[in-house]
Amino acid sequence: MDEVSESEDSDIILRTELLPPFRKHTYDTMKIIHQAHGSKTNELVVSLEDDDKLILPEDSTLRAAGVANETELAFFCMDDYRKYKTHPVATW
Repeated sequence: MDEVSESEDSDIILRTELLPPFRKHTYDTMKIIHQAHGSKTNELVVSLEDDDKLILPEDSTLRAAGVANETELAFFCMDDYRKYKTHPVATW
């Protein structure tokens, strides 16, 4: 995953076809949530376990990171994830 340049970032902000959360929030981390034909977690948001195995390295391709057809991924801000991990309470 390459860093987004300032011009690419500006382009994303201006794209009206993207929903506001994708234009205005900083996403910098991808984590495998579920692989096809595997068991799913009961977590409401993102599994808090196996970060070392499931968070995709920044310098890796999806294939090299183990992402296959029908793999579910979470795309999120690592700072927000760390905060949630310290106090994992889902509120509605």
